[in-house]
Amino acid sequence: MRNSRLIGVSACLAGLLSLAECAAPTSGPVQGGTGSGGATGSGGATGSGGTTGSGGATGSGGATGSGGATGSGGTTGTGGTTGTTTGSGGSVATGGTTGSGGNTNKGGTTGTGGTGTGGASSTGGTTGSGGNSASGGATGTGGATGTGGTTTDQGGVALAKLSSGCLSGNPPTGPTQPAQPYYFNLGDMRLINNRWGSDKLSCSPATQQQVCINSDGSLGWSFNRGNCGDTSHANPDFPEVEFGVAPFGNQSSLLTSPPYSSTTLLPIQISNLNSATLSLSSFSTTFSDPTFWDSNFEFWISEEDPTKNANAGVYAEIIVFLGWEPNRQGTTNGGWACMVNGTVPNTNFNLCHESDTWSTGPQWRFFNFVTSNGPLTSFSGTVDIKAILDWIMQNYAKSTNSALPSFSNSMWLTRIEVGTEINDSTAGSAKMNNISFAINGTTKSLQFGN
Repeated sequence: MRNSRLIGVSACLAGLLSLAECAAPTSGPVQGGTGSGGATGSGGATGSGGTTGSGGATGSGGATGSGGATGSGGTTGTGGTTGTTTGSGGSVATGGTTGSGGNTNKGGTTGTGGTGTGGASSTGGTTGSGGNSASGGATGTGGATGTGGTTTDQGGVALAKLSSGCLSGNPPTGPTQPAQPYYFNLGDMRLINNRWGSDKLSCSPATQQQVCINSDGSLGWSFNRGNCGDTSHANPDFPEVEFGVAPFGNQSSLLTSPPYSSTTLLPIQISNLNSATLSLSSFSTTFSDPTFWDSNFEFWISEEDPTKNANAGVYAEIIVFLGWEPNRQGTTNGGWACMVNGTVPNTNFNLCHESDTWSTGPQWRFFNFVTSNGPLTSFSGTVDIKAILDWIMQNYAKSTNSALPSFSNSMWLTRIEVGTEINDSTAGSAKMNNISFAINGTTKSLQFGN
């Protein structure tokens, strides 16, 4: 959620299809699986002295020699004096049951999973060791070079670990990234301590906010925003999970997240978008002071690819309120009367408010939905992002703002977000047990380092 965007509207909340409760780079992060020292070179299937070089029918310990009374791996065979020096045989891959592994297969030196094990996900040891000690041990565990443990995003931020705890750093105010971390790298997602409203109003001392990774793999955030003087409720804070990239352009002053995407799946041109869904598990928010807030998911549309353009021409912000306090739908205290202007088929989402002149400065179109069974304090389920977008393009294609074109398939879906919008004198916390996204049938889930 962006600066002038969301909460300025103080709108109604739209609930998701069925969701869950709560507590980067254009080239996505390096996945541990692709270079694992398992199948590719761990002395396992390809060189473990097992199937391919075993003392079985092929000759290692069969009738012809290896492993028999005179061959390899018997009591005196390859595993003894003959195979010890030349092969990894000996204690590692004796030609007895498993095969000689001597001259031919050396599960030790040549087949270690050296260059590519992905740390915890596929260490050369357990998946492809050539015995007890020919497993990529010291030379082939992909610790430093492999999996997720040290995988970094385009900005050099490593995958977050389950022991990461909480971050309270501030987001940037533009394309220049701050030295202090303000987000967790979760593979194809980011957990962002987005407090742009407080920072814009120079209200940082009065706002305490952090995002957290819990030891059980759930995500969450806590917030306590003081009185920042935001009587119009136009400058909220928005701790969130982000999938994709901000819609404004890679040099925009409106950026509150990195100018590069968290995933290779977004941004995507609408003409190439066949399906898009968001799945949540137990996304819940609790308050000690529920003055002005909403919990939501939203997505953004730009006229151009924001990773390749300094100004991508943000076109539309589409937000669905799941939970909200009463002033969000009132006509006082920064709210408005929610006029139901249609329901997205096969969903519980009703259009509550629409504007073609949203925001100050650069303007974009704004669509605010609320869930028909809300407000909710907890949500679980899968939401069809593509269905909501299709409905808007069919029913609200033309803009009443002469400065904005009509909706077009040439535009781009840039980012999907889930978070809690908060404003002055609001305190509480949120948690989600799990979250995943899918674009054109490819699903991305939370990813942690070792």
